[in-house]
Amino acid sequence: MHVYLPATTTVFYVLQALWIASAQKVPASVLSAAIDLLDASHILDLLDVVDAFGHVSVRNPVNSSQFLMTFAIAPALATSQSIVTYEVENATAIGLTFNSSITGAAVPTGFAERFIHSEIFKRFPDVLGVVHSHTQEILPFANQDCVKLVSQIHTAPSVGSEGAPVFDVRKLPKNVLPDNQLHDLDIRTEALGDALARMFSVDSQVVLMRGHGMAVRAPSLREAVFSSFYIKQDATVQLQGILLGGGKAPLGLNKREVMDTATDAKNRVDRAWPPLDSTS
Repeated sequence: MHVYLPATTTVFYVLQALWIASAQKVPASVLSAAIDLLDASHILDLLDVVDAFGHVSVRNPVNSSQFLMTFAIAPALATSQSIVTYEVENATAIGLTFNSSITGAAVPTGFAERFIHSEIFKRFPDVLGVVHSHTQEILPFANQDCVKLVSQIHTAPSVGSEGAPVFDVRKLPKNVLPDNQLHDLDIRTEALGDALARMFSVDSQVVLMRGHGMAVRAPSLREAVFSSFYIKQDATVQLQGILLGGGKAPLGLNKREVMDTATDAKNRVDRAWPPLDSTS
């Protein structure tokens, strides 16, 4: 199957965002990041990577201590008027990115799990894009200790050759997840977000979450989207390989292959998701 990831933002939404950005004096780089954020939300929904509860974020290109993310709305329904600027330090809403009159407590309710994003941005200054999804295909590898998810295909070097780490709330100390706090697997606090962010390994750009989903980090939002889709594909290939091999683990990519395929990641991203000014 050939997958092409078109920029799904309609001309209407682009013109709307441009008009609002001009009226609100939003920097061009922020406008570009916001358009990518909307495209990312729509693309990941189209490809069944996120459902109504998944979410995407991008670091503010003019202020690295902030990030952009929609308030609590299904990714498929995201528009410029649902984008919020948040503080990386504590995931507090500053205001609507394209409506400076809506600030603080007046901002619509955000995702409870926005701490996934804030804590990843906080721990990794070079990360510019984050995706959290409930992708079903990766859950078999998150819910058992016998087989680790590893890179199986050259489009998924982000998984790594040593096995994607698994975040399990049952293994957390009580000072991170007290008995009197909800044990519903959601990342609702800074402490839980920090514990999740600490699980990332040098070898992998994804952390699987037992009974929940995954968190993906990347040096750009577009790379985070690309990785998220192909992590899903990678999990399918590995599970099928295990079944076809009678339970034997498939070969997967070795460390050198992962490293070399990762170096060409940006070229693959640009081919799948051309820049807005591309004429190809």
